[in-house]
Amino acid sequence: MTTIHDDRPHPVPNYAWLRWKENYFFIVMDRDNGIHGVSHINNEPIFNRSRFSLNLSVRGRSLRYASEVPFPADFAGAATLGDGRFAVHFLEPHRRFRIELDADDFAADIVFEARRPTFDFVACKSAAPELPSFQEVMTFGLNLPYNHQQQSLRTSGSVTTKDGGARQQHRIDGLGYRDHSWSMRTDNVSRRHIWTGLNFPERAFGIKVIETMHRPGLWAKEGYVSDADGERALRAIDFEHLGSKDGWPALTRIAVRDVLGRSYTIEANVAGRHADVPLHSEKPSGGAPGYEILETICPLKLVESGEIGIGLVEIGRHPSLRDIYR
Repeated sequence: MTTIHDDRPHPVPNYAWLRWKENYFFIVMDRDNGIHGVSHINNEPIFNRSRFSLNLSVRGRSLRYASEVPFPADFAGAATLGDGRFAVHFLEPHRRFRIELDADDFAADIVFEARRPTFDFVACKSAAPELPSFQEVMTFGLNLPYNHQQQSLRTSGSVTTKDGGARQQHRIDGLGYRDHSWSMRTDNVSRRHIWTGLNFPERAFGIKVIETMHRPGLWAKEGYVSDADGERALRAIDFEHLGSKDGWPALTRIAVRDVLGRSYTIEANVAGRHADVPLHSEKPSGGAPGYEILETICPLKLVESGEIGIGLVEIGRHPSLRDIYR
């Protein structure tokens, strides 16, 4: 059919904003030594760039490093990615990783070792077919690639602060998490989301939900639990934000049920968080306000058993929703 407007420029469809990227997150959670942080490695060949960052809170002091270099020609299968000052080493698949940094004001040498096996979120689609998948929502139903894995880790190593000629070393001995995704991504049309890596003494959870601007009201939901009985997908995921502090929720409660019918309720004390670590999901451009993210290490409680844990709780919102938690 030919219309009177077909000879003029057309509205840009949502799928025009799709792009492929490969992301790594490594999270440090060391409550005893007061060291928490996030490292983000973001590789986007369409923009010919790889970005590296390590943001730490060391006993209340914020330490930040970020850089951008051209996308490496030898990217595929590389044992190490880096920029000359920062390096992430893939030492043993699904078992051992290392981050090294020598920045102007601090240095870091952090080893991440498997605490629980890696979970591949592809299992969620068949385990909970009634829940909209991230692949469906984030690639506009185009069935494009969307791969995501998570793993509970242990962390060890050190952070060395450089204050003039004085150097002070801080030991790391705690828990961690990692997130690895390689997929077509539409982070730029996100409306709200929660992403978590949750560690308890006897188990770990990874739970994520997202609502997009193009399908408001429809939440993609995926998650898993890993314990002595093994790794298994979640069949039901519900969440609520309660109260507010500084424009963000005071408490986030997540109720889930796994494929075996076991239920868990997790309360994240966002207001009483151990530390904030900054994160920008998209590179700022054009002066427009970017998607807002609270990236925080929180105390956790597993309501059914009373277990106390620690976890990364990431809460995101579009700038138009800035007052949603007030």
